[in-house]
Amino acid sequence: MHHGTSGPNNGPKLFYDDDYRRNSRSALNLNNYQKYLTSTALIISVGFFSIFYFFPLGKILWYGLSPENIAMVFGAHTTWKVIWFTLWQALISTAVSLCVGILIANILSRFSFRGRGALSVLATIPFVMPTVVVASAFLSLNTIFKLEGTVFNLEGTVFGVIVAHVFFNTAIVVRTLGGWWGQLTLDPEYAARTLGAGTVKTFFLVTLPRLKPALIASGSLTFLFTFTSFGIILILGSLKQATIETEIWRYATQRIDINTAAALGIAQLAIVVLMLVINSRLRNKYGTSELGSIAVTDEKVYATKFRSLRLYSGVIFTVLFLGTPLVLLIERSLRTPKGYSFTYYREIFTESQSGRFSIFETRTAIINSITWALLAMVIATLLGYLAAVLLSSPSAKISKPADVLFLLPLGTSGVLLGFGIIVTLNSSFWDIRSNWWIIPIAQAILGIGLVARIVGTALRDVNPEMRNAAKVLGASDAKVWRHVDLPIISRSLVAGASFSFAIAIGEFGATAFLVRPQRPTIPTTIFNLLGRPGASTYGQAMALCVVLAGITAISISLLDRTGTVIRDTA
Repeated sequence: MHHGTSGPNNGPKLFYDDDYRRNSRSALNLNNYQKYLTSTALIISVGFFSIFYFFPLGKILWYGLSPENIAMVFGAHTTWKVIWFTLWQALISTAVSLCVGILIANILSRFSFRGRGALSVLATIPFVMPTVVVASAFLSLNTIFKLEGTVFNLEGTVFGVIVAHVFFNTAIVVRTLGGWWGQLTLDPEYAARTLGAGTVKTFFLVTLPRLKPALIASGSLTFLFTFTSFGIILILGSLKQATIETEIWRYATQRIDINTAAALGIAQLAIVVLMLVINSRLRNKYGTSELGSIAVTDEKVYATKFRSLRLYSGVIFTVLFLGTPLVLLIERSLRTPKGYSFTYYREIFTESQSGRFSIFETRTAIINSITWALLAMVIATLLGYLAAVLLSSPSAKISKPADVLFLLPLGTSGVLLGFGIIVTLNSSFWDIRSNWWIIPIAQAILGIGLVARIVGTALRDVNPEMRNAAKVLGASDAKVWRHVDLPIISRSLVAGASFSFAIAIGEFGATAFLVRPQRPTIPTTIFNLLGRPGASTYGQAMALCVVLAGITAISISLLDRTGTVIRDTA
């Protein structure tokens, strides 16, 4: 019997041939490739964030840390009033968003019905819409139903701000909670119902505790977005609803008081860091759960006389709450004093008689927004992938600091970032604050953390043995990445790119600082139109909101199809 040339797949081997020995060395060298990739990701990510994120923020801290300035700003009663309002409106918005998200996620994950896919899309649309569009949609809702002066007034009230926040952030809860909920095994619910527990008792005592990891994840993201909300507060709120974010903007742009704006920025950043620490501890405590096999809705568990009522009432609520503002936004953009027409759409693409809004401004704003959002998407996707490599590193010394580093921009206001760039990157040696490309860079910073979170989770699911097997078979590092990693992370990579594009094209906080009159964007143009009197300019703003929402939806749809092609051809 011949033993000397048995291959790697022929059982125990006494000797190995030269090809297998060489391929085994290649498998061992895979660790060297991973180390090289991690080192490269570390250098590029830290370098980029040091220049465009930490340096501007550090300079802001320097301006605001003067003892006299701190004493003056935080010794004022109005400062604490603003901080308190920012905190409690964010907490209430987060709590209500979680409640609404649980209702919709329950319907999508535990019920099977016709139109479920369409309802899932409807539940996602608000999050990818720019905040300026969301605020404008609620202004339209307030006008059409004549809510001004009533208890349900949406303009200039806390109620309007919270409702808009819930509308905007429910998608985060639904996507995060629905994915987790759908994977929970139904055995504990079976046991509880067998022992006589009702639907409500089973949910609160059995299901809800098992949802804690997803609730913490979605709740923390929702709090970050509502705490640093800018466009919604600025358009729907009033001076009485001032938050830290809007006060930073007012002090920096209208009152030209950089020291006070910087001190408020320090307070905001300190609260965000504190929230991240609390979130990290909660994730460590409740970060695991018994995910079972993919759950399939069973009629026995939910076979109660109220099941149909729960389903239909939930669907009707979802459609009315999430669909009504969108439909009314379109209706308001078509309504003119002479009836329904496309007059406002024609006006935003042709020069108006008043000359206040030129064809060149509108077309330039649309071209700028699309171009800069695409550039920001590319930057955020590339750097987000490198950041995901660090997040998925087996070394806790790398993954834990990276987790805080790349989540911090999600909680840093765009206003604070834009303000920091304006203040810091203005030296005679390197004055780049007026360059057009600083805008997509600022927009990309806000999307890198989201891409890193999404892709990092997928990278952790890549089995190292699959990579080793490919290397043993002689595949190069590039082929291993293309045929092993890429098919697994492609869906997450495209999802991250889609969200980063949506964030960039609708970004308003940093862009409001960095944009120039001759280089407008769609959100800044909408804000300027809403600030002008007259029915015509208001109708043009509504029409431009519909255009922006349409561009966002079409772009994300194309990106999703691109992800499918990449996954199928890899």
